Amino acid sequence: MPPNDPAIAGSLNNLGRIFLGEHRYVDARKALEESLHVYWASLSADHPRVLEGQALLKFADSAEASNNRFVKVFDVLDSGYRSWPFPAFGLIFVGIGIIIFAFPRIIKATGIPYFDLKSPLRKIFRYVFLGFAILWTAIAFFGTYSQYLRHKALAQGNSCGVVEGPVEHFVPMPITGHAEESFSVRGIPFRYSDFIVTDGFNNTSSHGGPIKSDSYVRICYDPAGNIILRLEIRDFKGELKDYAKIGGFFPSSGEIQKDIAENTKNPAINPPWYSNLFIVLYILDFVATYALFVPYLRTFFRLKTTARNDCAIARPLEPERKIKLRNSTIYWDTENQTIWLRPRGFNLFQVPLTVAALKVDALGKSVIESEIRFSSGFPVVMILFLWTAYRVFSGTMPADPRLPLPTLFVGLAGLMFLISGFFMLGQYQSRMEKLIDDALAELGTSPAR
Repeated sequence: MPPNDPAIAGSLNNLGRIFLGEHRYVDARKALEESLHVYWASLSADHPRVLEGQALLKFADSAEASNNRFVKVFDVLDSGYRSWPFPAFGLIFVGIGIIIFAFPRIIKATGIPYFDLKSPLRKIFRYVFLGFAILWTAIAFFGTYSQYLRHKALAQGNSCGVVEGPVEHFVPMPITGHAEESFSVRGIPFRYSDFIVTDGFNNTSSHGGPIKSDSYVRICYDPAGNIILRLEIRDFKGELKDYAKIGGFFPSSGEIQKDIAENTKNPAINPPWYSNLFIVLYILDFVATYALFVPYLRTFFRLKTTARNDCAIARPLEPERKIKLRNSTIYWDTENQTIWLRPRGFNLFQVPLTVAALKVDALGKSVIESEIRFSSGFPVVMILFLWTAYRVFSGTMPADPRLPLPTLFVGLAGLMFLISGFFMLGQYQSRMEKLIDDALAELGTSPAR
């Protein structure tokens, strides 16, 4: 074959890098040169075979230079076991389960009246919660760690599939997620996302990843799933980062500023000006309930009214002053002859947005009626939230007839809220009744301060 034959260049490319072990290579170019010099010893300098051999060495030099232009940007051997946060998250629930299982007296000491630890169902719950938490954590750990060991063995033993070539059919992941980034190299497809649990490469271009539509790559991959174990990019010009770095639970200030800059460049994903207003309204609703702001409490919706008999108030109540009871806080509203009651402590998170109005007789000596009321501002918050979601989805979802319309998507979300809210209101009502009974017992039997 003539020295300029492409097959010769390919053979020299492979011959020039003989694999010996983990990231260690020996250059066979010198061995080739020494062999040719021995062959040339009996020939003249202008002999055709000598000229062909010199051209052969030039091809070897160019092939080696081509190999040296590859930059390794990711290697599973360098990144280590990256999936550990996934099973570690389960340890939180294991800890909670141990507390519930081994220290029920601590929970009982909180004084939550509706937390019946003696109930058989509660006992079963303790066993099931802890058992499930341990089982889930164990499965998550062994599943991810065994996969990492397999990938490590493939990369160390050079048993992974290897493909080299230009990136084709590149589809980047949107900055908002909801899809995987994908491309192919010589017909072999690869898919990945920043939001999946894997020890392979998964840094998308929209989140600072190195792969572009015009990249020329060499990939070592696991044939079972085409997971990228080692990624090398030829003539890589970008900033070489730690693409194996695990993202934190909270973004850094630099990442926040970058996201703001990206959103500014792309007005399609800019949320409307009122996008955070529902959060502000919810906080104001919670604060007003917590502070027992009477003018606002009077607008709450009445869920249930119950007549009370023999509910004498044994302790004197100071007007216009909040008083802390075991599980609730009360406020004596003399103008309306009403004792306003809200949960306190852990109960406040179990029964949020809900208060009770205890109607007192004209003498202020006994409770004659109790009302359970629910926040009037919460429906406004939810309507504003759904409207914001509709505006955001209608501005970002592509016009694809195969995808659900934003109206249908938000409508289903609203229906889900209504159904879940119906059951939650029943729980809130039941818990508030127990809090009211607990407060009435304390007001009727506790000595005056």
